[in-house]
Amino acid sequence: MGNLNSVCLEDSSIQKVGVLPDSLDSFQVICFFSNSTSSLTDDEVNRVEAFVRGGGGLYLGAENWPLQAESNQLTKKLYLKESFGEYHSEVAEIEQESGNLRIERKTIPAGRSTVAFPMDYRLRVEAWVADQPLILSGSVDQGKVIIDGGYSRFYCDQRSDVTDELWEAIMKFLK
Repeated sequence: MGNLNSVCLEDSSIQKVGVLPDSLDSFQVICFFSNSTSSLTDDEVNRVEAFVRGGGGLYLGAENWPLQAESNQLTKKLYLKESFGEYHSEVAEIEQESGNLRIERKTIPAGRSTVAFPMDYRLRVEAWVADQPLILSGSVDQGKVIIDGGYSRFYCDQRSDVTDELWEAIMKFLK
């Protein structure tokens, strides 16, 4: 859901939708590529929270303002925090010691204009940009969450073997 026009992910299991489906029962993972404004109602935010807490996976992609709406709406609900800053770095450094994604690289593309997410004891940092957390992973009750401050790396003109490998690692963790 969200800003899907520029995102190119070669995953046949992805269903792109403009609105949150009435039932989330048939989904393992929900992905948000944040827009400048969110169409999510408070009821839908609560349904997404229940989906995650019940064992679903949630990917929250953000970019520099204004592309943070859905991500911030959901992170405020789950963590009482939201993305911040604006970082212009071509690469992000992978956390080698404690990450959940198990990426065998030292760096990945950061994204065009990224944001960070505050450190939180419930989240592990997967990648850093300018000494700030860019990608974080964690559990929420029975479910799992990825918070990504640089989803433009998945845009069609940015896509590469490295971004495909990262997306596979994200999906493997969330499922």
